[in-house]
Amino acid sequence: MVNKQKQKGDAWERQVVDILNKRVKKSTWKRIVGSGSIGTLMNEPLLTGDIKGDIQSFYKKWRGECKTGYGGEKQFTLKKEWIDKINEEADLSNSIPFLVGKFLGAKIGAKHFVVLDLETFITLLNEYTELKEDYDKVFEVKNG
Repeated sequence: MVNKQKQKGDAWERQVVDILNKRVKKSTWKRIVGSGSIGTLMNEPLLTGDIKGDIQSFYKKWRGECKTGYGGEKQFTLKKEWIDKINEEADLSNSIPFLVGKFLGAKIGAKHFVVLDLETFITLLNEYTELKEDYDKVFEVKNG
């Protein structure tokens, strides 16, 4: 018997990978076989999560959880356990965790979104700031 929810989830994972491969410069994104379930069963961190990405300018890989079908075009139900799970999986694989979601049926405005826990967000902002400061020192660029 065909599981419609599984099909919807798999299609969303493929769509996310396609979007990221087309739009994120110098990056490679892939689905993880079996939506990460194989990695979880085998306790293999490199096979967990739904998608993974390698961006040339980042020192770590990215590990993502993809969710669709948890609401409608105006709301999305976000579960803490999803963020905890991808954070744990990303820690085990030395990756940057994120969750990508989809508002079902949304035709205008925000349709897709990314969630980071606050610590991950702060870490990324601080690392960017440090890189910018280093760049400014090297090229003696003064901020106005």
